[in-house]
Amino acid sequence: MAKRRRTKRPHGRPLRDKNRMACRQREGEVRSVLDVGSNSIKLRVARRVSGGLRTLLDTTEVVGLGRGMQEGRLSEATMQSGLRVIERLAKRAEALGSRPRLVGTMALRQALNSEEFARRIQERTGLVLEIISGTEEARLSWRGALSAFADCSRPLDSPLAVFDTGGGSTEFVFGTPRSIERSFSIPLGAVSLTERFLSMDPVTESALQEALSYVDSILKAELSPVSSLSLIGLGGGVVAMASVKLGAVSFVPLKLNGLELTRADVEGQVELFASCSVEQRRAIPGLPPRRADIILASACIVRGILEALELPALTVSINGLRHGLLLEMFDSALDGKTQKNSKNLRRGRAG
Repeated sequence: MAKRRRTKRPHGRPLRDKNRMACRQREGEVRSVLDVGSNSIKLRVARRVSGGLRTLLDTTEVVGLGRGMQEGRLSEATMQSGLRVIERLAKRAEALGSRPRLVGTMALRQALNSEEFARRIQERTGLVLEIISGTEEARLSWRGALSAFADCSRPLDSPLAVFDTGGGSTEFVFGTPRSIERSFSIPLGAVSLTERFLSMDPVTESALQEALSYVDSILKAELSPVSSLSLIGLGGGVVAMASVKLGAVSFVPLKLNGLELTRADVEGQVELFASCSVEQRRAIPGLPPRRADIILASACIVRGILEALELPALTVSINGLRHGLLLEMFDSALDGKTQKNSKNLRRGRAG
């Protein structure tokens, strides 16, 4: 019987080894995302490392694009401020080795002059603004949040929900660790709620009750209790509330990931913020001063979510849209490298 001859793979390596090499080559690569929201502009820069991503820079600047919109248009003052911040943050990302991907959310979805703003950004920085849908924003937030809470002991069919409170909207995603079942966006945010009910300083009891009633009516029309649901909260307001719970002298978001906020915590903070003027809120330990004017609205929305879902607590995540998009950007880069290796392998076989 003739001895079977072992054939050598082209280039001397099997495809799976080439894929491993691609992963190693991609380690150390840096990518970044600039998220232009209704209240703030956020930058996250990350490097691929073995086992995941390492955050190199995570920073937020409050601009308030969604504030003071007149006849559905961004004001000239907020656009000028936004342009300066985007240019400055883009330079910080480039200094770390990455040209940022620029995405816009609720305020830019609504603004009638968002195309003009996008044109001015491109003229000034060369960056192309992508205005993503509420559904896409929710999906990316889901991926970012769950990446930090991978739990092998959690059943694959256990119900999960993620919400992301912003300045102009709140995104919701429901599903399991296996898949997304539904996602939607509600035009209820900290900036819009503040402008409608909570702009007086200090806030009156009647105005607070009106705001709470309005939030409850909106959320209870969209949400219903789910048995054994685990809830993850995202967004600057949620993270600021976690910081207030700890009473930290300095605001360090990385220390807040995974913290639990109970319903008692949230209701206590609603009372605390409502009892203070904006200036007094700035002195509250753990609260970033730039959020003092809208933090009461954030707390009202979080309270309403827990109330509508009939849940005792939520878990805080600092990883949302930007982290989810970074994961997809790194995956896309790796897929492109893998496909290139596959083509090279096929060419080698053909030769």
